[in-house]
Amino acid sequence: MPNYRIALLILILQALTGVMAQGVSMKRPDAPPLAQRGNFVVGVKTLQMTDSSRQNRTIAAEVWYPTSGTQQNLVYESVVGQTPVRISGRANRDATPANGRFPLILASHGQPGTRFQFAYLNEHLASWGFVVAALEHPGSTYQTLTQQNYITSIADRPLDILFAIGEVARQMPSADASNVGLLGYSYGGYSVINAAGAGLDGSALSEYCRSSNEGPCFALPFFAQLEAQRGLNMVKPDPRIQAVFAMAPYGQPWIGARSLANFKLPLFVAVGEADDVATYRRDGLEYFRKAGSSQKYLLTLAAAQHNPFVECTPEVRSREEDYWRCWEPVWDQERAHDLARHFAAAFFLRFLQNNLEAGNFLNPSLPGFKPRTTVGVKLETR
Repeated sequence: MPNYRIALLILILQALTGVMAQGVSMKRPDAPPLAQRGNFVVGVKTLQMTDSSRQNRTIAAEVWYPTSGTQQNLVYESVVGQTPVRISGRANRDATPANGRFPLILASHGQPGTRFQFAYLNEHLASWGFVVAALEHPGSTYQTLTQQNYITSIADRPLDILFAIGEVARQMPSADASNVGLLGYSYGGYSVINAAGAGLDGSALSEYCRSSNEGPCFALPFFAQLEAQRGLNMVKPDPRIQAVFAMAPYGQPWIGARSLANFKLPLFVAVGEADDVATYRRDGLEYFRKAGSSQKYLLTLAAAQHNPFVECTPEVRSREEDYWRCWEPVWDQERAHDLARHFAAAFFLRFLQNNLEAGNFLNPSLPGFKPRTTVGVKLETR
């Protein structure tokens, strides 16, 4: 290779290395506007929280938050199934929080899952001026999930969320516990809707299971006990919670129409039209239709199944069973992640920061999308 070509190659590599060292990512040309990272440098730290009222139940949380300084690259070490994975991120570990107080978002993972299941989204929201605490629910991780925990977590996970609101703010003074959003995926989607005030309804589940004994009906024999903890007569809206964003939410028959009619908070439901786990017609579509919210949104990705919104790193290809846990057959997941970034930022900016300009992106006409980039993307409102 001629010397000038070698020199040119060296200069290009040096430039790329400099960009990576500064933590600057390259935006995809097809990304919608708010998929672009916000103006805040992001810090991250791990919290341990113990709920003494529930047999000293200990909950780990990864918290992303606004800070200052120069943004750094880092790697989150996690697992998918039994496969260790390394997730690339851009956050300064244990950095000093920025001055001021920021709306708090609590994030709830799937069943099973980890607090890093959609780290890309939590990190992104922090760059837009939120403190985002992703919980790791005991008994709901890949290592701890049991058949019994499938049942008990129906009540335990919403209680984790409600406990964490105050505890995260106690350990992170920059988090505003009076201005809270909830973000959840799959079982976590159910968990945030229940935590926000939509109680369990055994009669609705019984009626559903008489005609279709599948999916959520596994919980029916245990539902009287669960209702006593998180049922219609037990669950009251928490005034601290202002908005809920649910991705591929599971378990709508557990809640039912009566409970959802009383759910008045702004609600965003993001779903895959071909989801065969939290099925589109049983779960996502019904959460949207039955919610009593005056401001509600349904994002549908055509031909998407259950996993377009989660992290899926190359390491999972080494173990087929774990590959299926996060694989998505049709959608480019980087593209799907950009959509999640855009709409979650628009939604929480609108309802937690009263940013009306960002709220303009919550329009079915999909403003800001470039030509040809709306194929397969459908947004509906009330």
